[in-house]
Amino acid sequence: MLRRTIEFIIFSNIWISLCGVGLAISSFFLCNLELNFFFLGLVFFATLFGYNLQNLSKKTIHKERSKQIIWIQSNLINIKTLTTISFFFVIIFSFFLLNINSVLCSTPFFFFVLFYRYPILKKYNFRKIKGLKILFIAVCWSWTCCILPQLVFSSSVNWIVALLVLMYVFIITIPFDIRDTRFDQGIQTIPQMIGIQNSYILIMFMTSILFFISLFNANYKFAIFLIFTALALMPSKKKNSEFYYLFLLDGLLLVMPIFAI
Repeated sequence: MLRRTIEFIIFSNIWISLCGVGLAISSFFLCNLELNFFFLGLVFFATLFGYNLQNLSKKTIHKERSKQIIWIQSNLINIKTLTTISFFFVIIFSFFLLNINSVLCSTPFFFFVLFYRYPILKKYNFRKIKGLKILFIAVCWSWTCCILPQLVFSSSVNWIVALLVLMYVFIITIPFDIRDTRFDQGIQTIPQMIGIQNSYILIMFMTSILFFISLFNANYKFAIFLIFTALALMPSKKKNSEFYYLFLLDGLLLVMPIFAI
């Protein structure tokens, strides 16, 4: 029973949605904004909708990802139900929280998420553009969790924090692309373009940049968090499990607020 519950939380993308809330809370703290729990609800359901929409199109089963994909295919009704419910909650929260300018600015991201997995024409498939996959993920997270709340609850946008959030998401997404190197056929991801070893070098280089920026701004707690991040992202000789990617790496976002406050 416990195992089935854990699998449901992780494989249904409830866990990554909670992690999205963690990143949003960190952004509120770093930007000196007062927490708004309704906005956190919007982040949760927007993440749940976006990720489950992507999962609904996964058909191929790979050995290293068999548990997740088999679970998804065995629980399609649950996934479709969660996707539908989350979409309606996104509409409801957006109606009460967002002004017309925020909605208009967010609309391209909605269609980008939709057409990234379901292209209108094969000729204009966003997934085929070199290096777009990871940048697409980082920009969407930075917009939803950091830039959008500033547009709603502040008179200005702290673009430095937004860039730091984008860089951090970029960093922790690279290991997922390393894992999927053999599976992302026709998609030119960062590891496929520069190699796995150079990808790990890029991870450590970007983490070091964030680390020294944190030290420069006397944010020592966040610098410590980045050390933990670097240790979690270090290459391992053993093949990492799905638990490592879906729970541990994503879970870094959930504990981030402890070090961002």
